[in-house]
Amino acid sequence: MMNTNGDYEELLESSLKEELTWLEEEFNFLFKSKRNKLTKEDLNMGLMILDNVINSIKTNNSQELLNLLAITLNKIEHTFPEFF
Repeated sequence: MMNTNGDYEELLESSLKEELTWLEEEFNFLFKSKRNKLTKEDLNMGLMILDNVINSIKTNNSQELLNLLAITLNKIEHTFPEFF
């Protein structure tokens, strides 16, 4: 018999790791060309994206994911401090 709960947890964790990679790529795609001229709408969109990703990872309770989230947020903050 398969451990479906463990499989689900692994799949969820893998999905959330991919989401962190996507987050960093998405910020570069959306905002890199606008670095010095972000609009209020840009800032609001970026903050909504950050909130959604942070909330989905916080509810997982995985220390590894929380560490990866911190690393990803530090990278984004370094490039885009206006969102922090």
